[in-house]
Amino acid sequence: MDKVLDALIIGGGPAGATTGLLLAQAGWSVGIAEKKNFPRRKVCGEFMSATNSSLLQQLGIADYYCSASGPEIQRVGLFAAETILATNMPTLNDASKKWGRALGREHLDMVLLNRAAQLGAIVWQPGTVQNVQRHAGLFTCILNIGDKVEKISARLVIMASGSWEGSPIPSKVNSHKPSDLLAFKAHFRDCDLASDLMPLIAFPGGYGGLVHSDNGRVSLSYCIRRDVLQGIRQQHAGMSAGEASLNYIKTKCLGVRKVLTSAHREGSWLACGPIRPGIRQRYHEGIFFVGNIAGEAHPIVAEGISMAMQSAWLLSQILIRRQKEIVTEKGLRDAGKEYSNQWHKHFATRIHAAALFSLIAMRPWSQAIMLFLIKRFPGLLTFGAKLSGKIQQVVVLETTNSFNKDN
Repeated sequence: MDKVLDALIIGGGPAGATTGLLLAQAGWSVGIAEKKNFPRRKVCGEFMSATNSSLLQQLGIADYYCSASGPEIQRVGLFAAETILATNMPTLNDASKKWGRALGREHLDMVLLNRAAQLGAIVWQPGTVQNVQRHAGLFTCILNIGDKVEKISARLVIMASGSWEGSPIPSKVNSHKPSDLLAFKAHFRDCDLASDLMPLIAFPGGYGGLVHSDNGRVSLSYCIRRDVLQGIRQQHAGMSAGEASLNYIKTKCLGVRKVLTSAHREGSWLACGPIRPGIRQRYHEGIFFVGNIAGEAHPIVAEGISMAMQSAWLLSQILIRRQKEIVTEKGLRDAGKEYSNQWHKHFATRIHAAALFSLIAMRPWSQAIMLFLIKRFPGLLTFGAKLSGKIQQVVVLETTNSFNKDN
């Protein structure tokens, strides 16, 4: 490929596709390399809060999202031990976009990437990028597309490949630990779950959530400690890890037993892990990082997709506004610093809150204290949802004034 791209994006999930879409919309020449064919299912809670309404409109997929996604989620709940609680979801001031919904990743990822292509982004799928190098302010890499190999040049590289993919930044690879959290996900039908309710599931050694998603399905996703899962599997030899862990959750959680009494699973179990929550670098030597590779919250707060897409919006707005400056090394560093600061401002609280909530939910003694307090003050559930970002607006229409005010 002889043309030099303005930006090469590695990863075509919600973060990468959103970044590419917005940059292409602004007239940039963009290439997106995604190693998997779509549609593809993912271990993901599928929920997106109402704070994404403005972003979905800017992306041009708001009508599709509202028609294809599940029902509006107006209540947040808690299923823990023998306790079943529900209270109101916190709402935005804008009455037209008060509630969030859930949509399967096999649908969301594909519509975002297709929309980016419609706006002019070049999409290589399946395509893998290797040997990223930088010389004289220009990135080069090798792109593998099936049996074809191309050399690609770009002024910017944006890593949006998720926390599991390789990064140009050397990092320590941790060995398996008993406390590792492994993630599972499945869809169910004929569940006895109120259509407007999204309950948090808390059980010894893990946490999860249930939500009505698209096409009448209910999405169940959860994380469970490695050592707890190993003990469960020893007791249920021959049973899959998904089924064995779900049986365990049912014994520990009345709400899950009730909701899934007559339910049947649709499709296979999905699993991944261990998850890697935390805050990582967002910029390094000319490379920008967006989505989970930049930072990841415990899934207990159901903000993964929102954070990925909102961080993509933050980055794209900074790059577009600074496009004349980022041709220099100093301009790139300044853009990287601004993006890092803005990212931390908008997402650090969610990540810290999620870490705290996960510890409380998984430990029997702290869970008991949590239940004691929430039974007496149900509004604590609403407050917790606020802390997790359910009403925190990141995407605004007047971007210039907003950014200038903060920097």
